[in-house]
Amino acid sequence: MRVEVAPLTSGPLAERVLDLAATGRAGLSALLGDAAQRQALFRPRIRPECFLAATVEGELAGYLSLKLGGRGPFAPGFADFRRCYGWRRGLHAFLVFSAIEARSRALPGGAYVYGIDVLEPFRGRARFPPHGVGGELLLAASAWAAARGLDRLEAEVRAPASAALFRRMGARPMTARPFSLGRLLMATAGDYERLCIPLRG
Repeated sequence: MRVEVAPLTSGPLAERVLDLAATGRAGLSALLGDAAQRQALFRPRIRPECFLAATVEGELAGYLSLKLGGRGPFAPGFADFRRCYGWRRGLHAFLVFSAIEARSRALPGGAYVYGIDVLEPFRGRARFPPHGVGGELLLAASAWAAARGLDRLEAEVRAPASAALFRRMGARPMTARPFSLGRLLMATAGDYERLCIPLRG
């Protein structure tokens, strides 16, 4: 079975991707609440143009979201936080979320893989050789970035399976000069590893 990857276009498949993605940022559940609360916050301001979707025989198999500069898949403003959480909690959540978003970005000349999700029935590279659904999504993201004149994809990964996928697709640990923005991003990554997939040479 062949994996097809394309940008989102209007229709039921796009709506499903956006609904699934809007429950993201589960690592911030202590700040943003459960999946329903995150959906209420993110879904009204989600950016479809930041997504690629993978399908197998017309069925959604996975999706990937990208961030270019400061523009990523989620764009809630303070009014959205206030609507969902009230003034006091909303202000706190907005400030923390904004700080996290400011550091989850690529350096100039790169694009940032904000998120990648392969749906459970489609996991496992052996079922979809040679790259699997996740690999095909990264290949498509690399082509998307290269077409815009960028020279790398960057990501922060923590789960061993995610790190293995990125490495299989050519990712290597990022290096940066001392006292540079890149060094700061790596120093503040916590238990995430900062990787990049070079797109040239």
